[in-house]
Amino acid sequence: MSKILPLIELQDVDTQLRDINELLGDLPKKVDKLRNEEEELINNVKGGKDRLKEIELSLNKAEHQMSDFKGKIDKLKDQLSLVTSNKQYDALTQEIEYLKNELDEVELKDLEFEEEKESLTGDIKEKEENLESLSKDLSDRRVKLEALMDESAENKSELEKEREKKLVNIDESILNRYTRISTAREGLAVVNLDGSACAGCGFVVPPQDVTDIRDKDNYYNCDICSRFIYYKK
Repeated sequence: MSKILPLIELQDVDTQLRDINELLGDLPKKVDKLRNEEEELINNVKGGKDRLKEIELSLNKAEHQMSDFKGKIDKLKDQLSLVTSNKQYDALTQEIEYLKNELDEVELKDLEFEEEKESLTGDIKEKEENLESLSKDLSDRRVKLEALMDESAENKSELEKEREKKLVNIDESILNRYTRISTAREGLAVVNLDGSACAGCGFVVPPQDVTDIRDKDNYYNCDICSRFIYYKK
């Protein structure tokens, strides 16, 4: 049996495991993001409806205030014809003017509330119409991601079992060296000979070493990155 082949196979398994671990690390975040999007949409609709209730209360209050101001203004106007002095007339006129200004402010607020109510009602209606389809879409995507997570976890378990089998055919000293290099080189400890260069770091391998790598079944480590180099026939 080839010396280097078990190491090549181990690297292949470890590369697949690394990819799965990266995938499993990212997928839960994506699932959580979808859940947050759905929750945010629901909260937006709820928040809009709560705000509508507040606006309705403010509109009712404004209606009462406008009615009250108008009633007071009408009473003061009726009194104008009954006054007997300029001083009384001026006092009533000033009070009427003050109430009119107060009435104008309330009417302006009432108009602003009506505009906000109209805008918010349209926004809520649109969100409610889209909520069902959006929630279904988010749910479908979440189910697919969760299924992918389950599948990836299953593949990981199978690869870990396969890895244990590969270790049996590798000498302990070589395995220790492989582990050290893998840790130092982001999980890539075994690379092929790319022309006459190390596929890991690009270092040009001396011609005699290239010949040995091609013709001899032995371990060869790159002088620069220390990775195991093999010739892919």
